[in-house]
Amino acid sequence: MNIKDALRGSGLPSADAEVLLSRILTKDRSWLISHEHDDLSPEAWTSFTQWVERRRKHEPVAYITGEQEFYGRPFMVDKRVLIPRPSTEGIVTRALQFVQDGLDAVDDVDEGIVVTAKKLKMENGKWKISTIVDVGTGSGCIAITLALERPDLKIIATDISSDALDVAKINAKRHNVIDHVTFKEGRGLEPVMDLTEPFLLVSNPPYIPSGNAIMKDVRDFEPHVALFGGTSGDDIRHRLEREAAAHPFCVGWIMEGRSVIV
Repeated sequence: MNIKDALRGSGLPSADAEVLLSRILTKDRSWLISHEHDDLSPEAWTSFTQWVERRRKHEPVAYITGEQEFYGRPFMVDKRVLIPRPSTEGIVTRALQFVQDGLDAVDDVDEGIVVTAKKLKMENGKWKISTIVDVGTGSGCIAITLALERPDLKIIATDISSDALDVAKINAKRHNVIDHVTFKEGRGLEPVMDLTEPFLLVSNPPYIPSGNAIMKDVRDFEPHVALFGGTSGDDIRHRLEREAAAHPFCVGWIMEGRSVIV
């Protein structure tokens, strides 16, 4: 069985099949095209057929390969954490700008999805951020990326799930920032109530209304605690907004959510 026939016979969309096979062969997708007549080893063929079967049952490609790219870097993912979406990269982009200018903003990052930045207060009349707190860190993609992009800032990553924090720590070690990111377990801003330095809250909170129909790939595999945000979809976001406003050292927040907030 050569590469071309394996891909065509998989019954999967070409992009999915190519990602799976390139991961097995540890080659990029352009290599597959230029070597489409090469024969697969028995081991590679067996692995490919097993992965194809998992994908046919709607398991997300990222969970099958165990990896998802975010901001140009690979992150380990599994069923303990939400798969990072391209839209969430907008949180990082806006945060990097917001720590500089402190300007309110609303960025369209996908159809019906926005990243919103809101300044709450200034410290002694000056715009200053020394710490970023990533609430609901999941895989750690936001916190770790910010640690890599702004090594001068202190980064704290929190999550209500200890399993998610385990994944985030694996990724922090992978990207050599395990000593730069502080991980704390807990809900919302509760783990940082004792923080006494100006900080920015960033978060990609669950924002799908409970009961909404979603793709089978998402519904049957990704953690619901990271997907559904209550009846309106905005329950957790509103709670974070209140917690941010009440915290004496939270100077602003950046969150992803639906473009229409209830």
